[in-house]
Amino acid sequence: MKHLILTVLTLAAFSTFAEIYEDYEPSEQHVQLTVVAVEPNYLDDYLVKLKRTWVRGMEIQKKLGYIVDFSVYTSDSASNPNVWLTITYENMAAMQPNKEKYKAVNKEWIAMYGDEDDEIDEISKGYEEIRKMIDHQIINKVNFK
Repeated sequence: MKHLILTVLTLAAFSTFAEIYEDYEPSEQHVQLTVVAVEPNYLDDYLVKLKRTWVRGMEIQKKLGYIVDFSVYTSDSASNPNVWLTITYENMAAMQPNKEKYKAVNKEWIAMYGDEDDEIDEISKGYEEIRKMIDHQIINKVNFK
């Protein structure tokens, strides 16, 4: 028993503690993660509608340089949740909304897709029938040194 205690104390004395910016550092980029549970047999329908709404908006924001990237992930084996949406921002400041960005995105949307407000509203309202928002997080990657 004495040897076990001595060994533990010796290891504790020689072990080091991780320190931020020496052993690891958080990435400057931040990811907005949304977790969604889509009702069974509606995944394909949801993804097609998502492409007409959310994906188009993300493509415009990426084109304008407001976001770094975006992704949609699905799982065939998960029952719920089964969809994960990510938006990668250059840094936390890039996540802040402002009037100029809003106007620029709307202007680009109309230039690319026309004025589809009624159709987009109808699609968006239909989401509530087939999906439930489970979680929303702001996460960032840890880079180990």
